[in-house]
Amino acid sequence: MGSASDYGRGTVHCGGNACAPVRRSKRVSGRGHIRVMERTRNVKSTRYIALIGFLAQLVSAAVHAQSDWKKQWEATVEAAKKEGEVTIYGPHNPVYQQVWAIFQKSYPEIKFSFVPGKGSDHAQRIVAERRAGKFLADLLMGGSSTYASFAPGTLAALKPLLILPEVGDLSAWFDGKFYFADPQNNAALIISGEIGTRRGSYNTKFVDPKEIQSWWDLLQARWKGKLGSFDPRVAGGGGETFMFFYYTPSLGPKFITRILTETDILLTRDLQQGTDWLAQGKILFYIGSGQPVMKAKKQGLSVDLMPHALKEGDIMGGGSCCMAVMNKAPHASATKLFVNWILSKEGQSAWQKYTEVNSLRIDIPKSDLPADDIPQKGVHYFMLNSSKYNDQGGRKALHQIVEEALRKVGKST
Repeated sequence: MGSASDYGRGTVHCGGNACAPVRRSKRVSGRGHIRVMERTRNVKSTRYIALIGFLAQLVSAAVHAQSDWKKQWEATVEAAKKEGEVTIYGPHNPVYQQVWAIFQKSYPEIKFSFVPGKGSDHAQRIVAERRAGKFLADLLMGGSSTYASFAPGTLAALKPLLILPEVGDLSAWFDGKFYFADPQNNAALIISGEIGTRRGSYNTKFVDPKEIQSWWDLLQARWKGKLGSFDPRVAGGGGETFMFFYYTPSLGPKFITRILTETDILLTRDLQQGTDWLAQGKILFYIGSGQPVMKAKKQGLSVDLMPHALKEGDIMGGGSCCMAVMNKAPHASATKLFVNWILSKEGQSAWQKYTEVNSLRIDIPKSDLPADDIPQKGVHYFMLNSSKYNDQGGRKALHQIVEEALRKVGKST
């Protein structure tokens, strides 16, 4: 029979013959119990030390990262002051000068060279300058269509230019992401989005907006000869609403063709003329930029924007919504400084205040905007200016549809 030391080992030997397995004892000797407790304490202690070490590494990394961006920011500010200038090609609107003035209060050493003009003109100018070996513009600000024609590499990728943590924090931006307008989807950042300005506008003396619930309603006989639009073949001015028509399945080429051929619609390439026609009663409904309409309304004229989205959906976009840094910017540090400032809380608050257009930065107050201009949670918006709908292929197809329709009624130019 096995000895006492065999107890608890499982199978024991009985005179050379295997006996039945012996049940393991659940008891552990006092000394063994102490060893188990010591091992448990050692494991817990090791895990605790490892956790403390891990947390210390996290804190160290965070402090190091904070130190890194602060050093980078300080170096950028100093270099920007030495450059002393930033050159922006942008829209005519004088309100932008008020935004630049806020920037210069913080950085008086940096002056602005601002070249006003239409987006399409700026694009042509920059292409011509660069062909001649001249790199004059640092930034280009304008409507989304401005950026569609640039060759890849003409615009600098934006994200590598961002230094301030509050700027790169996507939770501070609409939909938790950056929206871009350029075909490469990485350079022309959309910083603002109008809501309601692409729903159309009307003469308040003669039109009850409740009568219009769908874009198809404008094909009714009563609207014939009473519609106007900014020419959709021209960049800017609100003609981009036709891109919404083109990409919306319930509208599409069929609606575009019919509204251009059946309504005697008046087209203009003048930013102000459509609003003037509307105020005069020459037309009763206008498809185009809402900015001149809002200005005219403040002056007491009988015009207003549609107060509700139409059946086919709501649109966000339009206006001088976007900003892009040019590759080989002549004032690289001053440009980087301005980009981080304009995208900061301070910069976007100033932008929203003076342009009176909703900023896509959502962590700033919206009290200076009409309630209808503020994006609502749970509402899907057609992001008119995004690269998804701003490609050359789509524009070319739209222009062909428009040209063909106008040719049918003898209006093609």
